[in-house]
Amino acid sequence: MIKHRPLILSSMTLYWVLSGCSLQASRSVAAVDQAPAIVSPDAEVHVQIPARPFPTETLYSLLTAEIAGSRAQYDLALGNYVQQARETRDPQVAERATLIARYVSNYPTALEMAKLWANEAPHNQDALANASLAHLQLGQLHEAFDYSRRLLDEGGEPLFQNIAASAASIEDDARNRLLDDFRQELERHPEDEQLLVGTGILLQQNGEYDKAMQQVHKTLKLHPRSIPAAILEANLLHQLKRDQEAITKMANLLEFYPENTSLRQQYARILTRYDMALAQEQFSILSQQLPANGDMLLSLGIIALERRDLETAHNAFEELLNRDQHIATAHYYLGRMAEASNDLQEAIIHYLQVNGGNDFLSATLQLLDIFVRQEDFLSAEQHMNRVRLRYPDQSEALYVLHGQTLIKHEHLQQAEQVLNEGLANFPTSTRLLFTRAMLNNERQRLPATERDLRQILKQDSDNVAALNSLGYILADSTQRYSEAYELLEKALQLKPDDAAIIDSMGWLHYRTGKYPDALNLLRQAYEAAPNAEIGAHLGEVLWVIGDKEEARRIWREAQQREPDSDTIRETLDRLKADL
Repeated sequence: MIKHRPLILSSMTLYWVLSGCSLQASRSVAAVDQAPAIVSPDAEVHVQIPARPFPTETLYSLLTAEIAGSRAQYDLALGNYVQQARETRDPQVAERATLIARYVSNYPTALEMAKLWANEAPHNQDALANASLAHLQLGQLHEAFDYSRRLLDEGGEPLFQNIAASAASIEDDARNRLLDDFRQELERHPEDEQLLVGTGILLQQNGEYDKAMQQVHKTLKLHPRSIPAAILEANLLHQLKRDQEAITKMANLLEFYPENTSLRQQYARILTRYDMALAQEQFSILSQQLPANGDMLLSLGIIALERRDLETAHNAFEELLNRDQHIATAHYYLGRMAEASNDLQEAIIHYLQVNGGNDFLSATLQLLDIFVRQEDFLSAEQHMNRVRLRYPDQSEALYVLHGQTLIKHEHLQQAEQVLNEGLANFPTSTRLLFTRAMLNNERQRLPATERDLRQILKQDSDNVAALNSLGYILADSTQRYSEAYELLEKALQLKPDDAAIIDSMGWLHYRTGKYPDALNLLRQAYEAAPNAEIGAHLGEVLWVIGDKEEARRIWREAQQREPDSDTIRETLDRLKADL
């Protein structure tokens, strides 16, 4: 692990800039969370004879950089430091440039300056650590490893674990080469904890869980209280389906290291799969141990909501709003809670404040659903117009969602208006055409339905959804069985395992009196997707051929799976059957 040492900044920084004297300061390679201190241009300046004099132009440039930094003009400060580091090749100047580049997240420049720093001060641990980190941040893991290897030789603490953890996203060949680097270095340092754990992480990423576990056991034998090894062991136990062992081991380890938040986070995450109450307890502790970490508080709120601990959930989400952390997500969950308690006005207020992020679409749909349920069609339209203006690239999809929501709540006339408007703006949209076709089919407008589906197939002759839908509609509502067969046969060629298409073809055989073929296909479809619609079809064929008990069994089973579906009831009414 990286040691987090404070960034020590001399009050004599300006004096160093003017004099060129050596500045001995401890530097951390941890992520910089504040600007490198740069003294005020109004500070008292004590000028002495330089130990290593710079040209006047260099001194002026560095002084300008310091003043720019004091005014938060970091681009100017960095530009001057980089220029002077290149010209003077002074390690202190390169060090300063490295820290500023890291602060402004200019990783390529940080890498260039860190390498210059390390080249001019090859035994400086901070230079080597920063060069290793800069390569790591740019995904150059082999080079990062090389600098960490040099850092280890100089007695510093390398970044081997971080490098290994970053290898999850690289190609297998590159990871195996990195694994070879780790193994070779282990021959030189067989008891180094970071090398041991890093090797285990790479083996885990390769899917070699047993070998990785052997590496963990070797590490724990040498370092019995190694937190990184314990966390890796827990991950491996989870991947080996041995979560209870992982939970026990981590609980025991937390007794020794109750303040270790990394260990507790891993413990809490595994617990979410087995014991939500205990997981909530752990995230509650973490939110106290890490009061500035909004992720812990968000996790606490979500788990509490899942457990119906509404007071804890509400307090957690409100606290996130007070801290200005995860604002959109907090409003989304507060909206859900208000909606669940039927406080729709409060829900609307929260949903309207979800302005982005992963929950934006869900909040948009929930808000739309509320307006439609209230039959406030004007508010629904205004809301969707605002969203379309903000996200014009999603306008087509938003028309589809608006229409589908209206259809779901059986406001078919309003749905038709929305879909027509959408198609006026996107006349070739297959999604809008298909949605309107299904709406027309529900309203028993066969010519309009067929027209939209044919338009889709004109644009995309292999559109499976249109082929299947039109084939089924022709089989169910007309006697144009030859056309239906051609459409469904092509759909099956494109997606031979699709249960919906198999069901449609089975229904066509039933409609043409080919009961054995129909029964065979419908059984196949129901086995793949035992939903109410396919169950209704299979039950009807069984009923008609006289196997009424089997038909009732299928209908009961399908109805139990989808108790809110009307399909089974409508089939029973039409056949004058009973369960």
